[in-house]
Amino acid sequence: MEPAIADGSRVTLSTGHEIELPLELSFAVGGVTVPARRERLAALLPSDLSALAVAPGIGCVTFVGIQYHRVGGESNERNRGTGDRNDGPNERDDKPNWRNDESADERRVDTGLEPYNEFAVIVPAVRGGQTDAPFAQIYGGEIGGYVHWLPVTTDASVALGREIWGYPKERADITVTDGPRGLRCVVADAGDDRRGEDGSGGHGGRKRSGNRERVRFEVPRPRTRVADGRRDWTLWSYTTKGGDLLRTKAEVWGDVALGSPLGATLEVDPALEAELGCWSRPLVRLYGARVRARLHKGERVGDA
Repeated sequence: MEPAIADGSRVTLSTGHEIELPLELSFAVGGVTVPARRERLAALLPSDLSALAVAPGIGCVTFVGIQYHRVGGESNERNRGTGDRNDGPNERDDKPNWRNDESADERRVDTGLEPYNEFAVIVPAVRGGQTDAPFAQIYGGEIGGYVHWLPVTTDASVALGREIWGYPKERADITVTDGPRGLRCVVADAGDDRRGEDGSGGHGGRKRSGNRERVRFEVPRPRTRVADGRRDWTLWSYTTKGGDLLRTKAEVWGDVALGSPLGATLEVDPALEAELGCWSRPLVRLYGARVRARLHKGERVGDA
């Protein structure tokens, strides 16, 4: 079991970056959910989780592309030896780290990362469910998303995810374009010079080379503004870290459209498609141009 990281604490990553928890984020997001064989998903999940059933023998997988606008930010730190600081990060600005005014005893500390692109493969799952029957499974259980694969575009973001939450991050070539027609995401192998921390080639331990395209999807913008588009959600993600199953709370708010997959498209590399046991016809699509979130510390809820 690894030592706990608490909300309100500041963490220094192996890259030298400082992060303050909970982590404040802003981003554009798009994604699709597709059906998948539950027996295939079961092989990917920790023993305490079961794939959410949408039909007998059928679960689902969600593919998400994120273009971050802000990852953490500056916070104020008093230089009086008191250790006082504000409750959370503020928006970035162009002010120097030390201000030569009447508040010169207050230091501006950068606790954020440069924005990056991210792609996620998430398996909707239930913890503590009493049955595998579709929909009845959620009664008495807790719904969350098990993060199976989380490639990103910078080394700092790899360290952020792996070291704090155990997210399965690795470097990849990811293009996320949020344009007038909607959001497009393309994910390709980064090549042997950007392998996972274990040197194995990253996802699934498979050695890779070149820039083979793994996933491509497009999610259209809603044609009209949805009346209830302003959403405020609390979401839970599951990861494994140091032999533990971790649950992480994310508070999410913003204009998010969730609904019909009309106009959404998805192409998945055959190897990844076989690994997930998924189909490529979306059931649901998600889109949000201006979304904010607060990501809390992970909490141990079982063994990996």
